[in-house]
Amino acid sequence: MDILLDDRQTAARLPWVPLVDEIQALLQDASVQVPPRTVLPMAGGAFLFAMPGCDAGTAMTKLITFTPANLGTSTPTIQGDVTVFDVASGRRRLILDGPTVTGRRTAAVSALAARWLAPNLAGPMLIVGAGVQGCAHLEVFAAALGVRDFRIASRRRSGAEALARHAQGLGLRAEVVGDADAALADCPLVATCTPASAVVLRGRPRDDAFIAAVGAFTPQMAELDAGLCRDLAARGRIVLDARDAEHEAGDLLQAGLDVRRVPALADVVRQGAKARADGGPVLFKSCGWAGWDLAAARLALR
Repeated sequence: MDILLDDRQTAARLPWVPLVDEIQALLQDASVQVPPRTVLPMAGGAFLFAMPGCDAGTAMTKLITFTPANLGTSTPTIQGDVTVFDVASGRRRLILDGPTVTGRRTAAVSALAARWLAPNLAGPMLIVGAGVQGCAHLEVFAAALGVRDFRIASRRRSGAEALARHAQGLGLRAEVVGDADAALADCPLVATCTPASAVVLRGRPRDDAFIAAVGAFTPQMAELDAGLCRDLAARGRIVLDARDAEHEAGDLLQAGLDVRRVPALADVVRQGAKARADGGPVLFKSCGWAGWDLAAARLALR
């Protein structure tokens, strides 16, 4: 088989529903090993990420760059690869497109969290940010959770309109909204998928809200207002994607919350039904973890 896969070939090996299921299976696999990722700051606010992980049969490492100066240009902000190895032989099996893996696994993790934690999956769903992650979250919440109605907010109306047309092409209902905070009153599902260069959500969510905040992944970045984070902690529940987020969840750290006391998604899945919240809104804070890339690598090999 081909070893080097482009973006379309990588996406074809990572269909939404199997990817969500594979991520859940990984959280229940005792053989998984994932060390802390290496984050190297570079000039111009860019970062180099090295993220390895393995289980009993598969090893992988993701090596990507994040270059915010590329935002709005023809050059992607995320570039790089995921290299997949066979543990027994040490043989390289695949090289996957890094941005595609990142985009799909991040959205699939949000969908898995919503499967376990969202008080209300009926929709509509508000998506803030109309880029790669906004599109991926729209697709996975439709495919894996059956959401059919979306509201899209973006700094660039043209981007929001393009994503709405994409949703309509998939047979979904979608409309562009100018005020994300005002849309919270109608939307029990929310995903913030922006470059996290500025706060994009300040309003009070519904009592049955589930918010997946995925844009901020360093202590200096934030999409959610500090007061909003404190309100969610007081009224409902906060869950991290992984323990590494204790040091990276800028939204929560800037709100002065004790992130060490916040459970991770693995805790929720392992506890089963006992982990479900009794009520109130839920904030799922995602910063990224190499385990999600390992899950994608496992699925891609099959």
